[in-house]
Amino acid sequence: MSCPGAARRGASVSRSESDDAGRAFTRRSRIRGRQQFLEIYEHGQRVNGSYFVLFAVPGRTAGARLGITATRKFGGAVQRNRIKRVVREIFRSQARLRETPIDIVVNVKAAAREATFARLEADLAARMRELARRLRR
Repeated sequence: MSCPGAARRGASVSRSESDDAGRAFTRRSRIRGRQQFLEIYEHGQRVNGSYFVLFAVPGRTAGARLGITATRKFGGAVQRNRIKRVVREIFRSQARLRETPIDIVVNVKAAAREATFARLEADLAARMRELARRLRR
């Protein structure tokens, strides 16, 4: 890790590369750009959950990629950013899925605002596994 007081002194604070080895949500792990999202919506499999709607297509890269949408209907910027962090953390915890070549877009439902982390994790993990299984057929 880094020095605890470094941030207060204006120094750069960063983790060593071995801290979260293999868990980082890197640029290669993201679906970026409107065109990529639209392609997945149009050609992908769709799965509805209690708190999320997921779309997926077979990926073009070695591992899984994730895109997240949380509209203003969900809440303000703070709430939208929080739920995106939660979804990214759940995605990171799915090690076997991350090795599967699959592109997933997660649309967050308003019901997710009131759900606990455990419920969100159970719902999202189950839907991701279901999509991966469907795409393997």
